[in-house]
Amino acid sequence: MILDGKSIAKEMLEEVRKGVSEIGKISMASVAYQEDQESIVYFNSIKKNAEKVGINFVPLVIKGDELMDTIYKINSNPEIDAVIVGRPFPKGITNEMVSEALDPDKDADCVTYQNMGQLYFGAERIAPATSRAAVDILTRNNVDLKGKNALIVNRSVTVGRPLSQLLLNRDATVTVAHSKTRDIDKLVEENDLIFLAVAKPGYLKSSSIKSRKIVVDIGINVVEGKVKGDFEVDSTNQLVDYSPVPGGVGAVTSVEILKNVLELAKAR
Repeated sequence: MILDGKSIAKEMLEEVRKGVSEIGKISMASVAYQEDQESIVYFNSIKKNAEKVGINFVPLVIKGDELMDTIYKINSNPEIDAVIVGRPFPKGITNEMVSEALDPDKDADCVTYQNMGQLYFGAERIAPATSRAAVDILTRNNVDLKGKNALIVNRSVTVGRPLSQLLLNRDATVTVAHSKTRDIDKLVEENDLIFLAVAKPGYLKSSSIKSRKIVVDIGINVVEGKVKGDFEVDSTNQLVDYSPVPGGVGAVTSVEILKNVLELAKAR
């Protein structure tokens, strides 16, 4: 089975559109510094979806040294309901600085301590978009996570760690692996669900898998002008269900941001 993200994103967009129509005007901003072209491209994709559901989207492209002042201005701007900030941050700006500066009530991607901390109490009103997309692509394909053994190959604060908590909240048993983990192949064989966010094309090959698995590919790599994931698909291996790249988790992620924006606007 291919875990298609495009159909799920379309379904979720309609849900957000209905929510926006009930509230009325909602505005969000994105902040990217000039050299961060990847974030600018990503925010443009969010902007397209925002326009489809009636959310006013304000893209800001700034100099790196203007980031903190821009965040403070957005915090105090009553016309902006939510904001997403591009990563990686400019030189001299840390995750901690942005997390402490950003108003949690405008935090569209769950980067503040307050919103991230709520995940550990099972409160998921706001959740990191990529991590929740990786979960939603399963649950909306009727994959029951309860009791499943899940391996996450990523321990970052933006993906692996919040994803582990989202899975724990759904009664999965979670192993988090990283660059210092030994014998990854053994862990792959021992787990039912494999989440890859390694940024290495072909990191895990379908041909190496010997028992039934579901692989959620979160990796995005550009190889010779084409976007590829961390999972190398072998269509002859019928033991593996997987999310494609492109068209999988990435397609859902930008809509998850809009879901967060809607929740923030509801609470204003």
